[in-house]
Amino acid sequence: MSIFVHEQQHHMFCIQMKTTTYAFAVNAEGKLVHLYWGKKLNGIEDLALFQDLLEAETTGEIPVRILSNTQYEYQAGEFFSYQEKAMEVRFADGVTGAQLVYENFVISEDQSHLEVVLKEEHYPLIVTLHYQIYTEQDILVRHATVHNVGEEPVFLRKVQSATFHFPREIPYRLTHYAGNCAAEYQRKEQVLDVCRTVIQNNHGNTSGPQAVPFVMLDPWARAYEQEGEVYAIALQWSGNFKITCERNVLGEVSLTAGINEEGFGMILHGGSVYDTPEVTAGYSCNGFGGIRERLYDYQLDHLLPRRCAHTPFPVLYNSWYPYQFSIDEEKIAGLIDRAAGIGVELFVVDDGWMPGRMDERAGLGDWYACEKRFPNGLKPLADRAHEKGMKFGLWIEPEMVNPDSRLFREHPDWVLQSPTRRQTLSRNQLPLNLAREDVLEYLIATIDRVIEEYGLDYLKWDMNRYISDSGWKDASQEQRDRLPVTLIENVYRIWQHLNEKYPFLLLENCAHGGARADYGMLRYADRINRSDNALPLDVLLLHEGFTDMIVPKCAGGAGTFSGAGEIPYTFRENLGFTGSLSIGANLLTCTEEELERYRKSIEQFKKEREALQDSYVYHLLSARETPYAVWQYVKRDRTAFMIFGFCHGRHYPDTLIQRVRLMGLPAGACYECVSDEQYPEETGKIYSAEALMQIGIQLPLKSNFSSVRRVFRRVGN
Repeated sequence: MSIFVHEQQHHMFCIQMKTTTYAFAVNAEGKLVHLYWGKKLNGIEDLALFQDLLEAETTGEIPVRILSNTQYEYQAGEFFSYQEKAMEVRFADGVTGAQLVYENFVISEDQSHLEVVLKEEHYPLIVTLHYQIYTEQDILVRHATVHNVGEEPVFLRKVQSATFHFPREIPYRLTHYAGNCAAEYQRKEQVLDVCRTVIQNNHGNTSGPQAVPFVMLDPWARAYEQEGEVYAIALQWSGNFKITCERNVLGEVSLTAGINEEGFGMILHGGSVYDTPEVTAGYSCNGFGGIRERLYDYQLDHLLPRRCAHTPFPVLYNSWYPYQFSIDEEKIAGLIDRAAGIGVELFVVDDGWMPGRMDERAGLGDWYACEKRFPNGLKPLADRAHEKGMKFGLWIEPEMVNPDSRLFREHPDWVLQSPTRRQTLSRNQLPLNLAREDVLEYLIATIDRVIEEYGLDYLKWDMNRYISDSGWKDASQEQRDRLPVTLIENVYRIWQHLNEKYPFLLLENCAHGGARADYGMLRYADRINRSDNALPLDVLLLHEGFTDMIVPKCAGGAGTFSGAGEIPYTFRENLGFTGSLSIGANLLTCTEEELERYRKSIEQFKKEREALQDSYVYHLLSARETPYAVWQYVKRDRTAFMIFGFCHGRHYPDTLIQRVRLMGLPAGACYECVSDEQYPEETGKIYSAEALMQIGIQLPLKSNFSSVRRVFRRVGN
């Protein structure tokens, strides 16, 4: 049993997970208030210590102070509460703000889902708070349902997914991620002051990369990789979002997460219902590495599409890095032959296969093969890849159109454009209005045709510009107000359709790199483009930020080996093994020696990837903080682990790195080093888990661009 309710004492609700407790209750005024979220308590009886917070202070029959506890479980505009609201509502008579009181609750038969129903004191409005419990993963997923049970319309100016509260009168450090195209997930840290700190995106059709809907908080700013309390919040939404962290003068710390209300409004007509996006929440007392474990378990066991969650991701070749737009049938056929020869399992034709698509100025929106460069279409190329044992994939950007395209000439009204404003181009393209049902239906039919006509096993969906004009001629004000939400909902509708109709089809989510690297897309995509940036020294930082929130097997990108530069091959190979290996070199100009080197790398990766892609990742030394990056990948069943080490900024060569202490190994276990090509004398040595974690290992990182990959397997019981 994971949900306990004490109905006699203020309807106390106690959610017990593997190592975490989350609790709230109904106070004397009938309001739902937060009590506790943290390390697991013995049981609901421990919540008696919060009894005084639930009583109203009164003089006679008139409350002097409405509540002693103002940490409302869902802040909707309660009297004398001035913290960030989760909901702003206006009723038909002009009254604003909701006064929500407890009504009842429902617990699912398997104890995995709790619904708590709140009703408005005067108006026919119901708000249901949902708590989906993943006990073994210590993860709680929350969202809210707003139901207008009356006849008059209700206007929602703002409707967030959830409010969270944290132990008070404690300083907190906020960790969040900011960046730009090719510089995603740059980790930022700040101590919360007495103010509101807002992490948000308002670019219209994306959740990033300027900000990411994922944050962590650690009390006293004392969490490290292996120790300390950490809270993590991830919003499952791929468009405009807002996460508000607030510390007030009373020392109360709260976080509200949901859709950004900027440019948004929604009319809830009589009888209609709106479900907010879900929010994933987790807690660990074992540091940032510990919270990463919980998030990875949730993704691998529940969130990711089941077809690929526990299946090794195929080694991929992508045509973009060597040729960009300059592709044709002859080149692709030759690349297919050579890719198959080095062990590639998935061949992807990227941008440039459509009519007129010789650069970014034309062809976008016309999703059929260029007859001049592909006179036989793409199906023979797909057949060629299949005959050689590879899957075949294709790049599309269905949300966009070039003005120089047949689609735009036939349907100029399909783009987002105000009639009184000048046309705003970015990358020579315009965004289609996916809020229109005819556009949505056209895209679904077009993508279906592309998949079936060309025999695809893989689809890479890209999105390369933001919304600059939300104009929609002839639309109602209601449609315009809801546009930011409808756009993303319809993107999800297409992805849901693809998942259901083509269960075999592997899907990559790309948005000019990692602009939609979020939990909303994770439920639909097998691969997330980490970034368009494949420069190895940049990837060190990109991968650390990405793997703070998303499992490394999803880490996409067009080319691990896409350009030699000055970075040694071994450095790039080791770095490529940390995600889903991809090749972007020009195989048609490679020497036989180069091809053989790629073949050996791919062969070795295939031997190791099952463990790598089912692992926790610990950032033992961070590239942000030291001249090194040392990452430990521990297979989730703890039977194997791998150490990756990279040196990227030493000023004094020929001095050894300090010993690195490992983590995540079970007490009493022993591990044998089974792979160390640089130092073969290490192969065969056996170490106890205690020695590895308490004493640590010495890594051969002496100078810039040196790297190491060392594999260990558990021996004995």
